[in-house]
Amino acid sequence: MTSQAAEFQALSDTVCHWSVYEPAVKCEIGCTALKAGGGWVVIDPVPLSQASWEELLADAPLRAILLTNGNHVRDAANLRKRHKVPIVTAPETRRDITELRPDVTLLPGELLYGIVSISIPGATPGETAFFAKGGVIVLGDAVINVSMERGLEFLPDKYCDDAKQNRESLRKLLEFDFHTLTLAHGAPVVDRARAKLASLLKSPL
Repeated sequence: MTSQAAEFQALSDTVCHWSVYEPAVKCEIGCTALKAGGGWVVIDPVPLSQASWEELLADAPLRAILLTNGNHVRDAANLRKRHKVPIVTAPETRRDITELRPDVTLLPGELLYGIVSISIPGATPGETAFFAKGGVIVLGDAVINVSMERGLEFLPDKYCDDAKQNRESLRKLLEFDFHTLTLAHGAPVVDRARAKLASLLKSPL
């Protein structure tokens, strides 16, 4: 991918988000940076301008790269090489990545700088959500937010491994106390995110 975001959006002191329009998939693709363990962990990295990277890293160093599924390698190899940081995935995601070899496998229940992985079977291959202390959940493709009018939506059935299973898998996210939800496709939800996801999960199939 060659598209590059000019700047990032600071959602809070510990959460940043940026996105670009990717013609190959005909939609916005976004990534999230979480400040944890004294540094930044970038999830599903989208290329960012050098000036903005310098601004972000002036605040704290890059510690690791996380991937939510096998389709979201994006700028990971470049960042790993430039910053000498590991690429970290859950086991399910690792199995679905062919273009590079992740450095670390984050097992269920293990923490990476306070971040835990949550398997979301039924969406795209290897789909994983990440919960960060402080009330943030980062999702890959299982839920999208590409229309202000419609709000949160499930990934369309035609892109899911098993659409019904995706919906059931997402229910486990309600066990976590979160107020912010960031997505690989669409605007972040920074207000009542848990309640909005709960409302989506009550919608008819």
